Amino acid sequence: MRQFLPTRSDEPMYWLLFGAGGMVASMVLPAIMVVLIAAGYTSDDLNSGFLNLNQVHNIFSNWLLSLIVFGVVFLLSFYALHRMHHSSHDFGIHSKLTWYIAYGLAAAVSFVSLGLQLLMYVKYF
Repeated sequence: MRQFLPTRSDEPMYWLLFGAGGMVASMVLPAIMVVLIAAGYTSDDLNSGFLNLNQVHNIFSNWLLSLIVFGVVFLLSFYALHRMHHSSHDFGIHSKLTWYIAYGLAAAVSFVSLGLQLLMYVKYF
């Protein structure tokens, strides 16, 4: 008797990133916004905006905060582009090309973000 072995899929990994990105979008991002708005209201100079260039450099000079910002960007980009990839099926686009575009663009956004953060960490600009 022949035994049936199920085929393995990499789809659970993408659904995990999608779920984590949804959690970041619904819980972490609003908390970050509240903190930045509270910091803007309590600052002495409201005309310069919430973050000026020196404050951004101070944020990215701390490796832990830089890692947290990268994690937020990484998860949000995979969340948004996974949703766009599956929304393309609703429009009748059933192509493997949308998969490559969505996840490739999410990876590109994440690595560009990481590269810019590393450049700010080494004080290149």
